[in-house]
Amino acid sequence: MQGPVGFRCRECGRPAYDPLTSMRPGQVAIALALAVAGGAVVGVISTRIGIFGLLLAWLAGGVIADAVMRFVGIKRGPLMAGTLFGGIVIGAAAAIVLDAVALSGAGGDGMLAGYLYSQGPWAALAAGITCFGAWSRLRF
Repeated sequence: MQGPVGFRCRECGRPAYDPLTSMRPGQVAIALALAVAGGAVVGVISTRIGIFGLLLAWLAGGVIADAVMRFVGIKRGPLMAGTLFGGIVIGAAAAIVLDAVALSGAGGDGMLAGYLYSQGPWAALAAGITCFGAWSRLRF
């Protein structure tokens, strides 16, 4: 491959540190915290408004991705995508579990399984659509 000083092999021409794909631990923590918070909000809202929550989930995925990129910096690569998608899924799962536990405390244990059976698929689908919306905003 050609470089500024002549030809080099691919191994020697590759930069040791790529600022577009490398993230410091603090940046990973901020990105994960924002993605978990956004996923939790989407998880709660999607169980409340049903099918309209799916459109909102797609839009929220773009907002979450933009927020993460603004706070962390424009980063690319598998670490950024994994942090963003993992945080969204963890946040949505935590929201549905906490909502189900709060409901079971108020209404009894028999309602817990029914709630998870009826609202769990909506939250899982909303988390997937949120990840798709975030994927559409990532700049690869």
